[in-house]
Amino acid sequence: MTKKRSDIDRSAVFEAILGDLGSADGEATAGSTVPLAAVRFNQRQPRKHVSEEGLQDLAASIRDKGVLEPIIVRRAGSGYELVAGERRTRAAKLAGLTEIPAIVVDIDDREALEIAIIENLQREDLNAVEETEAVIGLLEISLDLDSRAVITLLHSLYNEERGRAGARDVGERQRGVVTSLFRRLGRFSVSSFVSNRLPILDFPESLLSAVRTGKMAFTKAQAIARVADPFDRDRLLAVALAEDLSLSQIRRRITELRRTGSASAGPRGASASGALDTAQRLVTSTKKLMNRRRLSVLEPERLRRVNELLEELQTALRDD
Repeated sequence: MTKKRSDIDRSAVFEAILGDLGSADGEATAGSTVPLAAVRFNQRQPRKHVSEEGLQDLAASIRDKGVLEPIIVRRAGSGYELVAGERRTRAAKLAGLTEIPAIVVDIDDREALEIAIIENLQREDLNAVEETEAVIGLLEISLDLDSRAVITLLHSLYNEERGRAGARDVGERQRGVVTSLFRRLGRFSVSSFVSNRLPILDFPESLLSAVRTGKMAFTKAQAIARVADPFDRDRLLAVALAEDLSLSQIRRRITELRRTGSASAGPRGASASGALDTAQRLVTSTKKLMNRRRLSVLEPERLRRVNELLEELQTALRDD
């Protein structure tokens, strides 16, 4: 049965989202299922990247134990639009289910997005890029503004809090909407969001992609984003991903780049520290391979190629 907006127990909905319902006796989901084929995904869903490995693990769990928490959906035409529970829905399909436990609610776009964001924020499922875009999207709906106007408003509130001259006046309604929303999300203040999250929107696409796909933590990308020279930045990003550098290692590399002035030295200077480390690793690994017994069993063509490469290396290293 669909719950009308006036009948919705919002605390119960959020309890269901956070896993406090759906207990072992199944009271919360008894008789409440919807066909998986009738559920469509919300294009404004905050989560954009879903780990395939994680989905496979969840699907295996669902095959064994079933879906322990209901998803949240709202009616859309002859079917349903997903509000919360995308991973469970995708995993249930992988597990071969045809129906899934669901709570059907009658809510508008703003409420649907708010629930989706809160679910993911509470579960800490969103990466920093998705989190930032989702909060801005929610503010767009709540304030009826586009993203640029939302960002301008947030900066105005930030400057207003600091008593900075020239801060644009903000209406009481807008201030109240923003303050209330951040309070409900319980994750940021206006100041922390402007200081630590809005700068993400200026990241180059390579860094945004690395964070979105889970290849790099936000704090590491944030450090690399401060490297001004694009070549330095891209090379450092590539090395950080290839070698799984820690945040402290990345910061040391950045310090080295600034000390050597590689931003103005061109490609050779930009990659100096990373190339030196790579060369040292290659020397170490090559030494292990360069023993008489191993060389003696090489096919003639491969041995010839090894000799050519060693001669090239000697030439490159020899003083002019």
